[in-house]
Amino acid sequence: MYDDQMDIAFAGMKADSGDDRVESFPVGADTLAFGVVTGTDANGLLVAGPGTKVRGITVHSHAVKNATYVKTECASVMTRGLVWAVVTDEGEVTEDGPVSYAANGTVADAGANVLPNAVFRSGLVSTSFYGDIALVELHNPFSETDTVSGG
Repeated sequence: MYDDQMDIAFAGMKADSGDDRVESFPVGADTLAFGVVTGTDANGLLVAGPGTKVRGITVHSHAVKNATYVKTECASVMTRGLVWAVVTDEGEVTEDGPVSYAANGTVADAGANVLPNAVFRSGLVSTSFYGDIALVELHNPFSETDTVSGG
């Protein structure tokens, strides 16, 4: 059975087939959702939020059960391109505005951390399964000199 109206997108979905860059990292958290900002911890394992080094936004995979990566799996992380990200509860999103994110990796106009080289390419979009999402464009992969901003 199909709904009358399908959601426009879902968390972690690549938005187009344009030029992008997706890298793989081993997951260090017990669970890690699709469509959240991630970083690597001191051991090089992927965690939600900034970690010790920002990496990008987790990408959806049909091979992953229950819509989350789990510890020791290899997660796909977009470092350049267009991807749909989970919006912070009660968060606001301004199209063409800078991207901030919370400790749990969800995005909004305001947050404890700023995602370098990122901009919102949509406003807030409500979905039936993933809740609120927004389209984020990541420019240029994060370099070794990128540091976590905010606190």
